Amino acid sequence: MVADIPVIMIMKEPIIVSGNIPVYEVAKLMVKQNTPCVLVVYEKGSREKIGVAKDEDIVRKVIVRKLPMDKVKIGEIVSEDILKVPPDKTITEILELMKKTGKREVFIVDKDEIIGVVTEEEIINISPELLNTLKDLIDYLLKIVDDVLKEEK
Repeated sequence: MVADIPVIMIMKEPIIVSGNIPVYEVAKLMVKQNTPCVLVVYEKGSREKIGVAKDEDIVRKVIVRKLPMDKVKIGEIVSEDILKVPPDKTITEILELMKKTGKREVFIVDKDEIIGVVTEEEIINISPELLNTLKDLIDYLLKIVDDVLKEEK
């Protein structure tokens, strides 16, 4: 089935930013790149960590609280809870994981390195293509059935 293609086929390269960049600058980058999330490399204590900052984090943790977007650093609002999967997972498996975890983005990891990201938006954007492919397949199968039935008459 088409939805069983590996998720690596639709993933995008993740946008990675430093945790000390103001939320305002990251929000502008997200709008420019048309992405709902970025990976953030930030310091927590004496360790370097990787988190995710999403458009909804900016709204809930900064805008709604009326915090100055040019003063709050993106590293202050990240979530460390990142959903990671290997590149051989299928679109169907990713959708099931998203539904189960409530995540809107999945990071593709190969050999302990994040190589891509898939968001709900990417999956929604390919849905018409999947539907067209399925329609073409059904049309093809119906033509074969019609041909077989004509030959039997």
